[in-house]
Amino acid sequence: MARRFVPLLSVLLASCGGGSDASTEAVVTVPVAMPTPAPTPVPTPTPTATPTPGASDASTLPIESGATAIVFAASDLPVRTTAYIVGSATHFSYAALAGYDPDSVAQRFTDSGIRAFREDLFWNALAPDWDVNGAHLPTPLTTFLGKTSARPLYILNNGNPWIPGAAPPVGEVGQTAFATYAKHAVAATGGRDALYEIWNEWNRNAVRDRPVLVGPGDASDYRASLYYAPLAARATSAIKQVAPGAKVLIGAAGDDPGWQWTLDVLARGGAAQADGVSAHIYNHCANTANRTATEAIGRLGTLHDKVASANGGRDLPLYVTEWGWPAGTASCAVSAAKIATNVPQFLLHTAALPWVAGSWYYETKDSGADPANIQHNFGLYDANYAAKAAQCAFADASALIAEARAMAVQTVDGGLTVIRVTTPRGLAIVAWSAVTGRQGRVTVGGSATYTSRALCQASGAVSADRSVAVGEMPVVIDVPNVSRLGVNARLL
Repeated sequence: MARRFVPLLSVLLASCGGGSDASTEAVVTVPVAMPTPAPTPVPTPTPTATPTPGASDASTLPIESGATAIVFAASDLPVRTTAYIVGSATHFSYAALAGYDPDSVAQRFTDSGIRAFREDLFWNALAPDWDVNGAHLPTPLTTFLGKTSARPLYILNNGNPWIPGAAPPVGEVGQTAFATYAKHAVAATGGRDALYEIWNEWNRNAVRDRPVLVGPGDASDYRASLYYAPLAARATSAIKQVAPGAKVLIGAAGDDPGWQWTLDVLARGGAAQADGVSAHIYNHCANTANRTATEAIGRLGTLHDKVASANGGRDLPLYVTEWGWPAGTASCAVSAAKIATNVPQFLLHTAALPWVAGSWYYETKDSGADPANIQHNFGLYDANYAAKAAQCAFADASALIAEARAMAVQTVDGGLTVIRVTTPRGLAIVAWSAVTGRQGRVTVGGSATYTSRALCQASGAVSADRSVAVGEMPVVIDVPNVSRLGVNARLL
């Protein structure tokens, strides 16, 4: 969902994430040289480990009426070619307005296992006074870069009112100038394995103060996919010319029912050289029953199923560059308890989908302190950097993802999610009920020692029948030193 403060005297078309109602944000522009970037450690997937010599077999299962038997070995699970990216949105481009302090954010990244960030590179901020050869970054951003090894995802954003056809960049001159700006942005930010995203929610904010666009649109509306697709293709090509290895994402649509706008962008060649399709997933203004991780993941699956056919037969991974749920008192707010289970469910489930490359939670901290303002209440942390209800489970889930050598997910009984995991110790199961008010049960096979715990909780006592109760908060069942693991799973 779009949100940004638009500077005075500006027709700048900035945008980024969050609620269902747009606002405007000022961009603080400080010409600053970028510090020499530190190397960015990115977790590298480890091939499936050879079972520990003497590892036992825990696949023998009792007969349990109505249960689904799940049996696997480490070699059965797919290993990612690249590590799943656990990220979060930041707002250093207007740090004073959103309250983003580099030191505080860097510490919260460490505390929560956040290994990537998503940040705007506004055209006017990169090129103060519209200097088309400029390459400057805001001071808070350069300070933050010096304090974290997190991988950047930069949004190339904004039109240029001083260039004909560039506000928004829909004309030949405007799109050529935008491509030049993209080259300068890459030159200014290279060296940290950065990703680049072409615009943010074009279908909502390429033109403001108009009724919400549904579908691809037409030539009468600059928000239409027919204007974004050539811009995305041209900017991607420009970036590849100066940085062939740079990852470029296109899409980033806001409120795109049925993914009609996004799929039309693909059909028009917008992703011809792109490395991925970025998607924004929100459902906090849906009916209460659908404000869930399960509903969001289902819509992601719908997009994934259609990408290749829309993109001329070439499949692309999805990058979920915005997702989350707001707390507070607004009509679209979600309870803290629900957010606390939604967040780890979404993070763990998408990490187990090989076609999702990563996700960026919206956002790291609340951008304000008004509980009635939906845009103030999306953070993992509050406006004063105190942890909110979902932060602990986010951090725990992130640690599990970093440790996992392979993951695979399935659904049992239409509502019990079960993820099979290989770890450095052996094998594991992560499970939760996706049905509000219903529990599940997982029975561990064999006789090997195991532990079980809900996220953010200590391990519980092992039951005589080796069964583990599963609720909406994901439960981790860790079985070390086994070569095969079997469980019976059912939704009660």
